[in-house]
Amino acid sequence: MKEKAFLIIHGFEKRDELFKLIKLLKDNFPEKELIFATTTPTNLEWKLSDLIVEIEKEHEFMKKTKQK
Repeated sequence: MKEKAFLIIHGFEKRDELFKLIKLLKDNFPEKELIFATTTPTNLEWKLSDLIVEIEKEHEFMKKTKQK
């Protein structure tokens, strides 16, 4: 099982820049399960621990959805 690493990205407004960054990180850290999230006006107000829990739930849901 890969070690999980959380990346919360802020300040990348252009989708193409965001996707380039994600691809770059995935290509260079294949041994890790990278979990990405971007900031929103709502989640900027959350405690980091709460945000990580929510991000992990969303990540697991997306993994299950892709497997179908």
